Amino acid sequence: MANWNKLAKNGKKVVKNGKVVVEMIAPFAPTILPFMGKVGNEYLDKQKNRVKIPDFKDVHIAEALRVLKNELNLTPISAIANPSLVYADESENEVMYSEPRFGSRVNPGTTVKVYYLTQEVIDKSKKLLENVAQEFKVPRVIGLNIYEAREDLEKIGLKVAVKLEKPSLKLVSKEDGQVTRVTYPNDQKISSKLKTGDRVLVYYVNVEVILKSRSIKVKKEKDRHEIINKIGTVTKDISKSICSEAVDTPKKVVKKIGKPFAKKKLSSDKNKRNHKASPSDSKS
Repeated sequence: MANWNKLAKNGKKVVKNGKVVVEMIAPFAPTILPFMGKVGNEYLDKQKNRVKIPDFKDVHIAEALRVLKNELNLTPISAIANPSLVYADESENEVMYSEPRFGSRVNPGTTVKVYYLTQEVIDKSKKLLENVAQEFKVPRVIGLNIYEAREDLEKIGLKVAVKLEKPSLKLVSKEDGQVTRVTYPNDQKISSKLKTGDRVLVYYVNVEVILKSRSIKVKKEKDRHEIINKIGTVTKDISKSICSEAVDTPKKVVKKIGKPFAKKKLSSDKNKRNHKASPSDSKS
């Protein structure tokens, strides 16, 4: 730890991606950077070999155990779930959750405990629902991982369905598996309170949705720049045209209206001379 403290003192603190980090400077950087690179590569290699636990919610326990063992090289153990308000309408032998939870990434061979339902558990869950029905405020699950949010909502007696969001500009900064909103099954906004047994729909994003959302943003920015460039070109052409017209206008005006003014003046002078020379004026 002392070496790291010394390293920090000989470095400078900077902000990168919203986090304060220490940038190393000589003489420590040349010696520590290769080590850091090695550690980083080892970490990436380990991540590549890790296995993601699938979402086995409502899958038959036998099928879940088979996939975990034969296809994912994990060590599954079955366990009976405790009665819960949310299990009242479920079916026997269906998987409810696991430890580690669905979506977690684990090393090959890791033990995964899979919880499922028996008819006895379902019957007890129905009795709980009859006796414990109550109202409560909407839990705060937006921003949580979808599996964590679903478990939290089910523990308080809500019946949860999940749905993937469609790509949108508002999703570009989200993370894989993050919950974005919670609604009733008909997409209506949830009121201030829910009651035990209510059904809710939890929206979330995955990597594909996030990447498509970012593509939409890039395209929109590109179109915006093209429009700005076109407006700039048109404005430049108009300005050039106005300047050119401003120079040529006096000449054109003289050519077009100079002669009519001259004729009008000559005609006026001629009328005056004729008026002076008329016989009626001389007699009077």
